[in-house]
Amino acid sequence: MSNPALEVCPDYNSEPNEPLRLAIIDRFGLDEQQAVTRLNEIWEQDHARRVVAWDQQRAEQQRADERAQQEERAEEEERIRLEQVEAEKERKEAEKKKPKINDFDSDLPPPSVIVPRPSQYAIQKITSSEFVEMWYFSPDGCSEAARNHRSQADDALGLSATNDILTLRPVASVKVSKNARPDYELSFSEFLQAKNSYLHHIKQISWPDKHVNALAEFFWNLENHPARSNPNGDLVALHYAARIRRQWHDDLKNNTGKAFNISIINENLMNALVFEVNSTIQAKVISKVSSFPSPLLSTSLTQAIPKNPLNPLLRSSAPLSPPRRYGSR
Repeated sequence: MSNPALEVCPDYNSEPNEPLRLAIIDRFGLDEQQAVTRLNEIWEQDHARRVVAWDQQRAEQQRADERAQQEERAEEEERIRLEQVEAEKERKEAEKKKPKINDFDSDLPPPSVIVPRPSQYAIQKITSSEFVEMWYFSPDGCSEAARNHRSQADDALGLSATNDILTLRPVASVKVSKNARPDYELSFSEFLQAKNSYLHHIKQISWPDKHVNALAEFFWNLENHPARSNPNGDLVALHYAARIRRQWHDDLKNNTGKAFNISIINENLMNALVFEVNSTIQAKVISKVSSFPSPLLSTSLTQAIPKNPLNPLLRSSAPLSPPRRYGSR
């Protein structure tokens, strides 16, 4: 069907249209000119009707075409969306299979000093904020950790009990070293070397600055305590460190809100340990001397032991200078 708006009204005065004019004249009693006018009016009315019908049909067709295009676009967009979802799923699956590795600073050179790494067992302990012997952070402990490290054993699992709950953890993280020694069996030099490594690693695993600073101050106060200038002073200080650190971690673990400030040296406990350590050593010496037949030798050795361990010099004194503190969080 062609567009009726393009049609031109016929010439009803022409010879080919004479029969039509005569029919109008006979039917309506019109003269020739009136018949031509009537024919023009009839054509115009029919033409206008057909133009309106054409426009409506074209509008409906246009709407139908637009709906079809919209549906086609929607189908295409849904297809693209599904392809993108599938592509993203595949990307995530591929990402999961990639080795996880953090970024690095392209302008940062390597450190000048590499702090020896303790065993995975020690790392696990401080990560869980639990007590662990300082030996693990000493040169001997770190050397053993380096010798025993086996990458193929990293996947082996063992049982670990935490708050009465059994969990599976890598064997390296739950294996206690048979060579580990309590703090009081270290030399004071070993203890000081170990505390440097210990402070470094608890800082590395993001312990709160408050706790790190308290421990740093504790070690400094212990190192500079006047009790160390007395006979067996280093051993007394090591016994103090062993007991007070374990108690501190126990209090933190119980989470009662009453954990004490470990940096404060308790002089009563220190004096009690002075008496305990010296009494123990004195008893051992007397036991050994009693096996000798010479009374003179026994007397001389006994007199070599301090008789009054609660020396007034063991009272606390002001620190010589404050220990280094870590940055605030």
